[in-house]
Amino acid sequence: MTKLNIPKSTRAEGVLAFTTMLWGMTFIVTKRGLGDASPLLFLSMRFGAASLIYFAIFRKHFSGLNKTTILRSLFLSIFFFSGYAFQTVGLKYTSVAKSALFTYMFAVFVPPLQFFLTGKKPKFLNIAALVVVFIGMLIFTAPGNSSLNIGDYLTLFGAIGYSFFIIFLDRYTGKENPVVLTGVQFFMSAVVAAVMSIFLEDSFAYPTVNLFVSILYLAVPGSVIAIYLMNKYQGITTPVKACIVYALEPVFTIFFGWLILQEGLTSSEFLGAGLILAGVVFSELIGALRARKKTV
Repeated sequence: MTKLNIPKSTRAEGVLAFTTMLWGMTFIVTKRGLGDASPLLFLSMRFGAASLIYFAIFRKHFSGLNKTTILRSLFLSIFFFSGYAFQTVGLKYTSVAKSALFTYMFAVFVPPLQFFLTGKKPKFLNIAALVVVFIGMLIFTAPGNSSLNIGDYLTLFGAIGYSFFIIFLDRYTGKENPVVLTGVQFFMSAVVAAVMSIFLEDSFAYPTVNLFVSILYLAVPGSVIAIYLMNKYQGITTPVKACIVYALEPVFTIFFGWLILQEGLTSSEFLGAGLILAGVVFSELIGALRARKKTV
């Protein structure tokens, strides 16, 4: 029996695909949770809970912190927080489908930003696959004839934050412990969100079961597990290919919306999902074929 020689990058992309499944559920959980708490306070509770759980599990990793690691972690935290803050506040005013679409716009921003910031040119076939994926995204989460609202624009700003985060995360994950990077991002996001909540919104939180369940899911699978996996495995692949894999996130979002909220899928949504999957599979097949040629 021939043993499958799966490239390390392909295994990493499989882990990232699992991560997008966890994230797909967060849109629904966040949307429901925002009915019982103001956005920034909700975000602070999410990452505050995530920080406590994370430090309890990985406290040994933080014993040897140095100045360089702290500065890099704080730098990443700027983009990490901005992405989540704009997305969470935006989700208060827009639909889950539109939030998923505009969040994924970071995939469009990454290639040119990556080139200007790092000089790393994306491969043509990855760009071609990304175009297919994005066309699928437009069809899959098409908001119909509705006009853009404040929530859509806020989500786009969040997408820009995510794109910078992905690019610089790719630069630092090979140099720093991803456990430390993730922990500092959680803690700083919780602190900054709490401070901003005091000055930028009418803070409120109702102690409901729905809010508790929402925070619990977002803190553990949606934050501690998902973002740890992202920080650990994204550096093994390229930012462009990571963006393509992340396109599965809105697919999972719509699926969970159908499963939990009984929201049906239209024919155009099925078509869009097919294009997204085709783009991801195309990119993976190209990578696998190239890896096989090198080993022959």
